[in-house]
Amino acid sequence: MIIHVTYLSGYLAAIISSIILSAILGLPLTPERPARHSWTPSAIFPTPVIALGLTAISIKLGVTGLYGADLGAVAGVLSAIMTAYFLEDIFPRPEDS
Repeated sequence: MIIHVTYLSGYLAAIISSIILSAILGLPLTPERPARHSWTPSAIFPTPVIALGLTAISIKLGVTGLYGADLGAVAGVLSAIMTAYFLEDIFPRPEDS
């Protein structure tokens, strides 16, 4: 996949807005230790990854916004809200064995 420079501002806006809003919503900045076995959603992962995915899907579908940055900001807000409130409903925590 080739990332076009014209949409780079949209990707950066998605990352920044998702991290800032998820921190405001009360998600921890990093997952609990050890990170490999942590199921805690955080501001660093998976929120920006979801925002980048939403931005890439929107650009691929032809929705680009004005300059891409507004599209990235909207994707960042949606991903932060989705991670804070709906992530554990979509992907439940594994049972301890």
